[in-house]
Amino acid sequence: MPGEAADPAILSALFALFFALTATVAYVTFTQLRSFLNRQRKEKLAPGAGEPVAKETVILRHASDWGLSKAEADVAIFVVKGFSNSEIAEMRGCAIATVKSQLGRIYQKSGLESRYQLIAFVTDEVCSMANETDAPQTQMRTRNVLPLVGRSKSAA
Repeated sequence: MPGEAADPAILSALFALFFALTATVAYVTFTQLRSFLNRQRKEKLAPGAGEPVAKETVILRHASDWGLSKAEADVAIFVVKGFSNSEIAEMRGCAIATVKSQLGRIYQKSGLESRYQLIAFVTDEVCSMANETDAPQTQMRTRNVLPLVGRSKSAA
């Protein structure tokens, strides 16, 4: 504004325009971010091509996020399938103390506090996956995911 004092009406109009543009940019950014995060969540929950809706799928997807070792992921799968610590130790060919130690690390890494919370978490995720997918569901065979020690081939 050359040489004259700025008119308060012009300043108010410029301020209002600036505020409107800033609010529009913030709104568009917010909606785009929310849409992106929803897509990512659905991609994480929805099974990929040929990937079944199963407890194993949930554990294997979260194992890397939680930092689980292969052995810990195997133990977590057995837990959510309802096996006791002694049954898991027998199937894996290790001591019960090893299974208990691995469970403690699973709970610590996942932020869950008990086998019941782990089972509930996985069950909720399986339900979410089943609700969000239209693909036909296939059954996952445990033998394809876990190496079982001391079991016959027909047991899986």
